[in-house]
Amino acid sequence: MARKKIVQHRILDLSATLLVIVVVTTLRSYFLPTDDESIANTLTPIGSLVQSVQQSLPLLSALVWAMVLGFAGLDAGRYGPKFSLYPAYTLMAIPIFGVIAGAVMVSTDYLLSGIAMLLMLFGTKYLLRCIMRTESYNDLSLSMLCYGTLPLLFAPAAILYLVLPFLVLVVRNTWRDWVVSTFSLAFPLLAISYWRWCAGLGFRSAGEMIYTSMFTASEFSFFSTLNIAGIALLGIIIVMVACAISLIISDRYSLKVKSRAVMRFNAFMLLATLVMFFMPGCTATIFAIIATPVAILSPIVFVRMGVGFTESLYRLLLLAAAANMVVMSL
Repeated sequence: MARKKIVQHRILDLSATLLVIVVVTTLRSYFLPTDDESIANTLTPIGSLVQSVQQSLPLLSALVWAMVLGFAGLDAGRYGPKFSLYPAYTLMAIPIFGVIAGAVMVSTDYLLSGIAMLLMLFGTKYLLRCIMRTESYNDLSLSMLCYGTLPLLFAPAAILYLVLPFLVLVVRNTWRDWVVSTFSLAFPLLAISYWRWCAGLGFRSAGEMIYTSMFTASEFSFFSTLNIAGIALLGIIIVMVACAISLIISDRYSLKVKSRAVMRFNAFMLLATLVMFFMPGCTATIFAIIATPVAILSPIVFVRMGVGFTESLYRLLLLAAAANMVVMSL
């Protein structure tokens, strides 16, 4: 039986593509932000501190965002080959991550969005390492610490406190793993609550701030300002994700047992981030968070489906991203 042909995109080409995305999207959002991009995130215990730093250093914050986006895209691209997630070698997570985090919409809360993006990325990284290699409680705990810190910056991510204890059972279904992950997830909130209590603000003040901010309307109205190019870009992303999930379900025996567990976890994590998108306190920062699960899931399309279809899909993705940047600049 003939082996299916797979296009091997070179890392230099993909890295150059990511660099162009980083530079263009950062410059566009800094000089010509849309109204929705300029909406600040609602106040959170750590997020408010980060926002105050950005107000003092706006240009430096944009530069930090650009560097973090470039690093995150390259780092996400390593996960597939490093942990053998896919049936064949692919680095397609690099441009996909850049497009999701930068080409759809960029929050002008650069520092907060960059830190939130890294927390989501590192949380996924440590969980992948735990599942695929070490099976270590250290990696599991580090992963949950990253996820547990995310709501302290981005209030809608508090949904993770409810969802993750159940999602962990998808990949680590023992009582000890569940206890370790749950306590690690709650530790950042407990730590900041204790610190605020020592400062005389009340032990529950951090949790109450997150809860209030999560349901405080941020006036973010993404769908009302969506343009034709943006609709096309979102449509292509949805097609990629739908194809990836259908392949994971229908062709699951082409993946290793641990890889299937990783894909299931990221599919459910993507669903959790979509729930964040529809919460009142959501802002454009959501795209920096949603980039990680999409970048982990989507590359399987490029190694399991026909070359003609995947190459056309990739070119359309970049074309729609470029068109969206142009239209948003007008």
